[in-house]
Amino acid sequence: MYDDYTSIEDYFSSEVYSTHPSDYDDHLDNVSIPAVPLPYPTESVLWYAYNVAIVAVGIVLNLVLIKGIVGAKSSGALLFVLQIAVVDVLTLRTSIWELHYHLNRTWAYPTAHCTLYSGLESFCCVATVYFIIGLNFHSIASYNLAVELAKNALTTSDAEMAAESLTDENSYEVATDTISQKRSLTIDYRYKRRRISVLFPILLVWFIAVSESVPLFLYADTVTVPVPEGDTEQHAKHYCTVLVNTLANHSIVRFMVISIRIILPTAALLITLTQTVVKFYRGKNFTQPDEIDENVAFALKLSIFLSLSYAIFSFQRLYGSLLQEILPESYVVSKYPLFGPLVGLSLATFHYSASMIDGNPNFPTE
Repeated sequence: MYDDYTSIEDYFSSEVYSTHPSDYDDHLDNVSIPAVPLPYPTESVLWYAYNVAIVAVGIVLNLVLIKGIVGAKSSGALLFVLQIAVVDVLTLRTSIWELHYHLNRTWAYPTAHCTLYSGLESFCCVATVYFIIGLNFHSIASYNLAVELAKNALTTSDAEMAAESLTDENSYEVATDTISQKRSLTIDYRYKRRRISVLFPILLVWFIAVSESVPLFLYADTVTVPVPEGDTEQHAKHYCTVLVNTLANHSIVRFMVISIRIILPTAALLITLTQTVVKFYRGKNFTQPDEIDENVAFALKLSIFLSLSYAIFSFQRLYGSLLQEILPESYVVSKYPLFGPLVGLSLATFHYSASMIDGNPNFPTE
């Protein structure tokens, strides 16, 4: 029923004063304002702490280690450590891309950065483990050579007579017109037997690492996964991966990665680590400590330290991330696909922390 109004003034006054403020309050209460999600505060704190405590400190420690090795007396074990320190600097720089990748759940850098990240990540992982394996082989060979020389010295009835005869046999007289006195120049050819060349193993490891990373430098690219239709809350995700055009190529890449980056280094590292531990404790039980000199003992301790460090920090990377990425037929797989985002980020941080620990100048020294 319509209300009766005697004048226009009565109409407006009735409409205005009959309106209740509570009606607007109820309307505002019913309006739902979507909350803006926080950008994972725990992971953000972990990200910044990682950049300061791991990347910056680790690079400085490795540079200090490189400077110390360059200025120290050259030895085969230290040359391997020098290569590992250089690779660790590259590894720490590469880790910034990956940790940011974990944090954002999408690749936020340009495509060129994806190519660099994929190639360097493969290069650093292969180089690190194979340099450690090469160091283990060098330590084992140095131990065997020291034992052989010690046994040869013990079987000689008179060590001094043998040394004198060797000196007389390998000595040359150098005479000049200006010097009337004869001088004797002694060349001990046994010195070469005490040194094992590491040039070829080091070059071989660099070649293997470069060969394994070249396909990633060439074919790594970003892939965009579109958002399902009707889903307005999510954004399109970008993945950094290796593009393979056929299933056969994917099978070849899978075979190379599993064999060269997982199976072969795992078996070689475990076997050589066992050998170095056995030989180190055998050397401690010798009746004559001079049979194993300090350089050999230092190389064995260094091999054990770096091998255990890699096994503790990086085996979970090989089998928890790399193997799970390469097994599926799809090439769009994130890092640590079997774990949640926070666990994957923590495992990646744990893996890259080894590059800082290996660069600590306080590792076992001579």
